[in-house]
Amino acid sequence: MTSSPTKHPLIRFTLHLLSGFALLLSSDLASGQTVFTKAPTEVSIHNPEKTEGLRNRTTISIRVPEDAGAELEFLILSQLTNNHHWDWGRSEPEMYFGQYGLRRRGEPGLVQTILSESGDKLSIRFNPAIEPGKQANVVFHSFNPDEDIYDWSTSLIPAGDDPITSDGPMLRISIWPKGHFR
Repeated sequence: MTSSPTKHPLIRFTLHLLSGFALLLSSDLASGQTVFTKAPTEVSIHNPEKTEGLRNRTTISIRVPEDAGAELEFLILSQLTNNHHWDWGRSEPEMYFGQYGLRRRGEPGLVQTILSESGDKLSIRFNPAIEPGKQANVVFHSFNPDEDIYDWSTSLIPAGDDPITSDGPMLRISIWPKGHFR
């Protein structure tokens, strides 16, 4: 007499687990949540002037992969523990598409920014959202803060219903004291 392979308790338990996992996955997809299939990881920060107190032109560049699966609507920078907060400036940031360029100018009105009351979290909303395959550069005009090393974690939020946030790379800028020779 031959027995069915599904009669063994361990095999039955494994099949139940696998079918439950498949239902869990399909219910997340059916719930209408927006998620990156490949989250943007090419995020960088540029600040050509490295001396404290001098005028700066801080640019954040982000490339959305062609196979991202969704457009990028928000980029959130959370400054890590530091004695000083980065000065993002008072003027409206500009944005341009394409490769980063030291002197490239952008258009105002393509991004909205919100700085938290504590000054440690900057939310950048792209309007319109950045399409897969494109690179956007957001330019801030301000003055460098006090000498220190400034670090941020990044979070990326896709455009769409009930988006799932993805973690991005860490960013870092070093600011030197006045009179420091490079």
